[in-house]
Amino acid sequence: MTVPRLRESPILNVTLRALFPFVVLFSLQLFSYGANSPGGGFQAGVVFGTIIIMLDLLWDRHIYPDRLYETLELIGLVLLAVLFAAGALRSGTPFGGFYGWTGRGLLFSNVFFWLLNLAIFLEVAGSIVLIFRHFMAGDHASDPAQD
Repeated sequence: MTVPRLRESPILNVTLRALFPFVVLFSLQLFSYGANSPGGGFQAGVVFGTIIIMLDLLWDRHIYPDRLYETLELIGLVLLAVLFAAGALRSGTPFGGFYGWTGRGLLFSNVFFWLLNLAIFLEVAGSIVLIFRHFMAGDHASDPAQD
């Protein structure tokens, strides 16, 4: 008896196609509540990256090229550096000056926390997909034992 391949499973194919928009919405919901409650950029990035990985496995191809995820990581890193510097310039402690710029009466009361969650989301979503793809490809370019 042969074992069917993952991509030949009609149940997984239909289920993941149907669940994809809901998982993305759940990821956005986790992201949106990050400044006010548990959740945020890290959890949203993991959820989003996981659905991309599952679709990669199911369809046996990359949905988006690695370059996109590398760009997402770079944008997240640059945003983190800008927020780090802004907090340090404002209060002398990294990320510490944001509390003075927020408040319930302000129009954009949590904009800096939202930006911090965005930077973390981009970094985690890009990283989790790239790490998984490198594991699956057997990429040992940085393995010193092979040099």
